[in-house]
Amino acid sequence: MLFRSKYHRLYETICGMLHEARGLERTLLSADMPLQQLGLDSLDYMELMLLVRREFGITLTAEMLIEHPELTLGELCHLITRQ
Repeated sequence: MLFRSKYHRLYETICGMLHEARGLERTLLSADMPLQQLGLDSLDYMELMLLVRREFGITLTAEMLIEHPELTLGELCHLITRQ
């Protein structure tokens, strides 16, 4: 239950960041959407890494995000919650 709650909070936080930073409508975002489909640039990835570290105390690396463009939003959230 704790894992699911952390996942949901993380997913909602990241969707909020994407909405703010990229103007992406939350209703258009889904857990199975690949990160590359979101059109993120290097500054967006930096903002995402800072957000996750600030909100959850977890450090993401740029390499992880850039080297795995097929990673979906949901898979990213699962990876983070397992750390």
